[in-house]
Order: sequence, then C-alpha cells, then structure tokens
Amino acid sequence: MLTYLLLFQNNIFVIGILLLQVSLLGCSTTSNASDLIRQQRIEESPQWNGETFQNPEQVPDVEWGPSLKMFWNYFFNKPERYIAVLVLSVAFLVNPLWVKAQENHSMSGYVRDASSGEELIGATIYVEEIQGGAATNVYGFYSLTLPSGTYNIRFSYIGYQTQVISVELNKDLHYDLELISGEELDEVVIRGEADDANIRSSDMGVVKIDVKDIESIPVLFGEQDILKTIQLMPGISAGGEGRGGYYVRGGNTDQNLILLDEAPVYNASHLLGFFSVFNSDALKEMTMYKAGIPARYGGRLSSVLDVRMNNGNMKKYTLSGGIGLISSRLTVEGPIVKDKGSFIVSGRRTYADLVYSIIDPDFRGSSLYFYDLNAKANYKIGEKDRIFVSSYFGRDKFGVSTFGFDWGNATATVRWSHVFSDRLFSNTSLIYSNYDYKLKVEASSIEFQLKSGIEDINFKQ
Repeated sequence: MLTYLLLFQNNIFVIGILLLQVSLLGCSTTSNASDLIRQQRIEESPQWNGETFQNPEQVPDVEWGPSLKMFWNYFFNKPERYIAVLVLSVAFLVNPLWVKAQENHSMSGYVRDASSGEELIGATIYVEEIQGGAATNVYGFYSLTLPSGTYNIRFSYIGYQTQVISVELNKDLHYDLELISGEELDEVVIRGEADDANIRSSDMGVVKIDVKDIESIPVLFGEQDILKTIQLMPGISAGGEGRGGYYVRGGNTDQNLILLDEAPVYNASHLLGFFSVFNSDALKEMTMYKAGIPARYGGRLSSVLDVRMNNGNMKKYTLSGGIGLISSRLTVEGPIVKDKGSFIVSGRRTYADLVYSIIDPDFRGSSLYFYDLNAKANYKIGEKDRIFVSSYFGRDKFGVSTFGFDWGNATATVRWSHVFSDRLFSNTSLIYSNYDYKLKVEASSIEFQLKSGIEDINFKQ
C-alpha cells in the first residue's frame, strides 16, 4: 500500500512542476511582472497624451519591489498557474506523512540458553505495541521488521524466565539475547486444545518432541530410546517385537526417512531392533512428519524423522553419564572458546560380552556388543558466519569362532551458516553417509564372506 502512495506522491510533484513550466512559458513574451504594472499605471495617468508626459516630473511613481497584489496577479490571474501552485502545495503538505510511514527497520539475532549458550528453537519474540511478533527457527534465529519508534519486546521460552526489553528502533539492529532457566514449580497439568487448532495450524501431521520430555517415559533396561517413544503416538506403530523400524499409517518400514543433522541413517537399530542408534544424551530435538512432508526432504513416502544434535555448552565444561543393565554412556561438552565455539562428544557401549566372558570362560574370544559415538563442534568465524561439524559412528558385532556378522552406520555433516542481511541467511551443507553389512562363515576348510553396503555424498544449499 505504501508503495502505491509513494508513487502517487511522486506523480503529484511531477504534475505540479510541469504545470508551472507551462504557465511560465505562456508568459515568456513579457520581461517581468513589474514592467507590466509600470506600463499600465503610466497609460492610466491623466498627464499622458498618448506619446509623452506634459510634465516629466508628473510621471507616476511605481514600486519596483514585489508586493502581495503583484504576486497574486502574477500567479493567480491564469488558471494553469493557480492549479500548479495548488498541486505543489498539496504535495509538500502530504510529503512528510509518507516519508515517515515508509521508515521501516529490521531487528534480528539469536536467542540462547544463558547457562550453556545453546540456541533455543521456537522461542517467542512478542512486540506489545503491535500485538504480534515472531519465533526463532531451528537455528535459534529470529527477524522482525517494524516502523521506526520505541517498542517493548518480550522474549519467552518454556522453562525460562521471560525478559522484556525496551528498544528505540531508528536503524537496523542486531540483538542477541540469553534467557535464564526458570525456577522449577510444582506440576501443573493442562489439558485441552483450541477448537480451530486443526485448521489454523499450517503444520499438518507434524510432531515435535524435546529430548528432555523423553526422560519421564518408562524405558527398557534403563535405555532411553526416541524410536520407541514415537511409536506411542497416533498413526505410528511398532515394527514388531524385537524388530527395528516402525510403520506410519500403513506404510512399510523402508518408506521412512531418518535424518541425523541432515545425514540419512539407513539402519537405525542396534541388537536386532531392541535399541535405536540414537544416544539421547547427544540429542536436542526431533521432528516427526507424518503428512504434508516438505519438498526439501523428499525420497520417502510415509514419514520423515528429523533429529538434531546438541551444539555443546559454550559457557563451561560438563561431564555426564550413566550406567545401565545393558550399556553405559559418557558425555563431555564445553567451550572451545567461550561464547564463540563449543563441542560435545558422547559415547555408549554395551558390555554383555565382558560379563559373559567372566561367567563362562568358553565365551572368551567371542564378540557380542554394540557401540555409538556422537561428536559435534561449532565455531563463530564472525558476526555473520558460523561453521558446524557433526559426525556419528556406530556398529554392532556378533561372532563366535565359526560364525559372525556385523553392521554399522557412519555419517558426517559440515555446515556453513551465513547471514546476508536481517531478512536473508543461508545454510550450505556437505553430507556424507555410509552403511555396510558383513557376514562370515567358517567350517573346516571352507570360509565364506559376504559384504554389502551403501555410501553417498550430498551437497545441499
């Protein structure tokens, strides 16, 4: 709308100037307005005989300076001059209003956890004066475009203290904010859904789960498993007892795309399907698309499971772990350079083979275990550039003296994030994924080995 008003205003200026030029050209035969007035007053004098004055001293005195009457006669005795002055007057009166209305500025930045520096996904930025705002994307980035002025902006996120800041926006502003974790309160259970939630939401068939929410769900042998968790949701069913994979609305298990930091994971199960390859200590969030899958994913018919890893603690070094009946895990994270870069390394391994070898000496030399290793690092090159490097390595091994097989996944992602402006940023990714399977059989003088696998490299912009 402002564009059309601005064009209209510019047209008023052009029309007024053209009319004024035409009026000035129409009077080009007269040297100036004062000469015309002098000639008129001389001819009206009674001392004038048609050629000269009878007495030269009786020549009427003419005021050569501009007067209000001369200005009025000159500019308003012809219609085109009157219209030109009117148009220009309207244009100058209206001009400041449109100039003020079109002064918009951008405010953008990142919202992070104050204790770890981790970007917060889905944090709310609310502008009280316009009763609207925005939310951070999957990279913790937000952007607002507002007219010039002073605003009270509220930053909020579930489980964190809300912060309100006052901003005088008279130029483009980059503003990063860190939210402080809120105090824990007694449990409050709220059940309900808006009557029109199913038609107002643009994300149909999408389920987002915070890994912290999985901690309250009972698990097998003390191992948290996101694949088992999503099987509790509507439209998703288990692939069967002791089997990996899951079915989504009648589709097959191979019609589900599973991504770990944008890299495809071709076999997402350990121990013949009892556990998944995802170590929850290294994960931040997962999003399940059961319908309306965005075109950027492509390649599967039933669903897409997009899993994101933690970036690591930018504030301090932390060490965490756990011991379970089947496996143990250990996670180390901390800053590379405080507030500029961080890393996280998380590992998990089962020890059934170690226990069996102690109980039964005949089992020594055999293998029965799986392991996972997740690693990720990120570093801010500047205010507008950031590099992410993440990888995963996992393998299952089962073998005795004459028979054995093993399989595993390996993924790696290198992503460069660049902010061009407050409204435009890009992510460039180089993605590697590998899955292989090995089978070996030995019997007397016969030895048989079978190897198969898949490997791909992708470039994504």
